[in-house]
Amino acid sequence: MESLQFIAQGYPGIVVGVDKNRQVVFVGGEKASALTGQLTVGEYLDTSTSGSLLKGLDGYVKKIMETSPSPVENLELESPVEVIIWRGVYDDGFGLIVLKGDIHSRSSYSPVTEMECEKEKILSTLLGNIPGMAYRCRNDVNWTMYFASEGCFELTGYHPESLIENRDISYADLILPQYQAHVWECVQEAVQDREPFEIIYKIRTASGEEKWVWEKGVDTRSEDGVILEGFVTDVTPLMEAEQALHQSEERYRLMAEKTGQMVYDLSIDSGKIVWSGAVHEITGYEDHEFQSVDLKGWEAKIHLDDRDEVLGELNDCIREGRPFVSVYRFKRKNGSYLYVEDEGSFLKNSSGVPIRMVGVLRDYSHKMKIQELMIQTEKMTTVASISAGMAHEINNPLGIITQSAQNIERRLSLDLPGNIEVACKVGVPLEAVRSYLGERKILSMVEDIKEAGARAAKVILNMLNFTSKSGGKKSYCSVPDIVERIIEIADKDFCHEEGCDFRKINFVKEFEEGLPHVFCFPSELEQVLLNLVRNSTQSVIDAGVEGSSPEIVIRSFSDNAYLTIEVEDNGPGMDRYTRKKAFEPFFSTRPEGGGGLGLSVAYFIITRNHGGMIRIDSEPGKGTKFTIQLPRGAVSEIFSQGLV
Repeated sequence: MESLQFIAQGYPGIVVGVDKNRQVVFVGGEKASALTGQLTVGEYLDTSTSGSLLKGLDGYVKKIMETSPSPVENLELESPVEVIIWRGVYDDGFGLIVLKGDIHSRSSYSPVTEMECEKEKILSTLLGNIPGMAYRCRNDVNWTMYFASEGCFELTGYHPESLIENRDISYADLILPQYQAHVWECVQEAVQDREPFEIIYKIRTASGEEKWVWEKGVDTRSEDGVILEGFVTDVTPLMEAEQALHQSEERYRLMAEKTGQMVYDLSIDSGKIVWSGAVHEITGYEDHEFQSVDLKGWEAKIHLDDRDEVLGELNDCIREGRPFVSVYRFKRKNGSYLYVEDEGSFLKNSSGVPIRMVGVLRDYSHKMKIQELMIQTEKMTTVASISAGMAHEINNPLGIITQSAQNIERRLSLDLPGNIEVACKVGVPLEAVRSYLGERKILSMVEDIKEAGARAAKVILNMLNFTSKSGGKKSYCSVPDIVERIIEIADKDFCHEEGCDFRKINFVKEFEEGLPHVFCFPSELEQVLLNLVRNSTQSVIDAGVEGSSPEIVIRSFSDNAYLTIEVEDNGPGMDRYTRKKAFEPFFSTRPEGGGGLGLSVAYFIITRNHGGMIRIDSEPGKGTKFTIQLPRGAVSEIFSQGLV
């Protein structure tokens, strides 16, 4: 019954619900009062039902039940002053026959003049040749049609008379369900504002085909309330072409984005640029942020040292109409510069003058890094060769200096009888000699010579270690001991860097009680942990920590399969893009640039040399945690034997 009440709410005529026994179970609608005294709830419809607006309604209900689900023609009844058009349908969901009656005054059926008929004929001819459907309908939920032009059949597959007064189907039933609310809201808003409306939506035709339609209409006020008049036409080819164009553009954008290229379309006259593809990867900006960058904005982002050359090349290419290719440094959102390769071609007008340039920007930094790495490798090879020679050449005289200083101390020692004997022989007490040398600071000079020699010897040892190939072997090592060593090394290294506040960082060490030793290359594991500590140190020092002191936590624990080491800081954290790129060679987030190899080397050492894994857990503003898992047991043995 609630469903019938919903249907009747706002319905401009009469709604009657009848059950299978033809008993009236509901009477409603805005004009239900017209049946007062003629039809009441609980009454049965039969041949004796009186009233000019109900006569024959019993037979009409029987016909509906017999022919369901096929539709039946409308029933038209007249009284001296009114005409009612009944239409009904059997609803399986309710188990009821639902009757809707539309009441009109007899005056609306008065004959028209010959001139009006001629005008109607002309109008009908015009409307019949328009590619679409002109209509006049009520502003109700069914869009009940008073008039539909001949174009209705081509548009919907239904003849106009099928839609008039919803004889066979209402126009609302043609609109796909997902668009019905949108159409209703747009029309009601326009009616309220007394303005024309335009809508694009989809309908389903009599054959089941779906069509895109464009509708334009306006409300006209009459005695019967708001009447809508308008036009509906098929725009399916236009919409499909537009969707195909959009899909093509989207495919190209996705291809450009997946290949790491940023695509641009430059209007040479206006200087406006449309950017797409890998905008965030190249620039650091989100797509919508970067769309405001025009030709002048692009010029400003070129490194000052490269700008004149790039703009000169661009102007030459525009003048000569040849493709533009250039490599330059491009300023990203975080202030860092990225080497990019810019390649564009021109679209020309009928006179052969370039009017647009379409091109791509590619990340060229990897190629630049490889070139720099090759140069650096050559330099390091040369340095290594020179270092080895210098170490051997310096080591010999240094040994003589150090040994001579030690011998001087021995010749002046009071503990050796031979020294005292020789001193007496030459007539000079050894104590007097030592006193003189002490007063003249000669003994302290000898001590300085020894200390300087020891430092030089350590430098030479490091040079020899640098030039020699690693011949280390795996061994079982204590993680806490390695951590202590790398913190000590980091303290010496970082404290010599200008502006470094390494000793302000609070190091927290959390090691599982009874932590087993791990089978590893000790020097390589030290290198990995030192790189991670260096990364965390730069993060908390460069970016700062709001509301708390900088802290790095190093913890380790194990299970039967893996020994886990975590290095966690409370720095600014990483966004998704940085986290994804962190282990890639040459990637660095430092504005002044970095080697970008520390984490990639760490990844190689852990995964390839130790059969372990390393990952990053980080979010902006929530710090960063590096997790290393080194295998124990069988997996560790496989890698120790070099089987993988």
